[in-house]
Amino acid sequence: ITPWDFGDSSPALKQLIEEKKFPLPEGRGLVPGCGKGFDVYYLSSEKRHVTGLDISQTLIDQVQKEQKELNVPDSKVTFQQGNFFDLNPPEEKYQFIYDYTFMCAIPPHLRPKWASKIAELISSGGILIALMFPISNHTDGPPYALSTEIYQELLGENFIREYFDENPNSFERRKGKEHMSVWRRK
Repeated sequence: ITPWDFGDSSPALKQLIEEKKFPLPEGRGLVPGCGKGFDVYYLSSEKRHVTGLDISQTLIDQVQKEQKELNVPDSKVTFQQGNFFDLNPPEEKYQFIYDYTFMCAIPPHLRPKWASKIAELISSGGILIALMFPISNHTDGPPYALSTEIYQELLGENFIREYFDENPNSFERRKGKEHMSVWRRK
């Protein structure tokens, strides 16, 4: 088991949707760096098809096998191997993207490319749910340190921040190191 795999979706994501009642759009969603797919399953529904994207073919093979064992239909969930930066926008762009531990894993010099790709993939009026982690000032990585200012600088041109919580529910080891935010595509 990896140290970042908690075996469940983030408490902050559940809080946003279940307690704060944030209206998650229907339609297509994307979770880049999906790992074992906990967030993909959590965000999917009869009216939401969510694609989990990961660079590791071994991981994708594993989660596709688990999807079959769980009898989760392809109409709700798809797992796809690929490089986020090479992803072409689908004909019908995504209504939402959820980023938790993806942006912090990429080298800082690729952050502007990340922001451009996010803007390219999300439909006008769609949302980016960004659970910012780690909120820190350490200099090594991955995970690379993040801040609300970094997100604002990267996303401000194409997105409006609609929601922010600097103290969301978190896994115990991540308390005080996460901020939840929702950004709407202009």
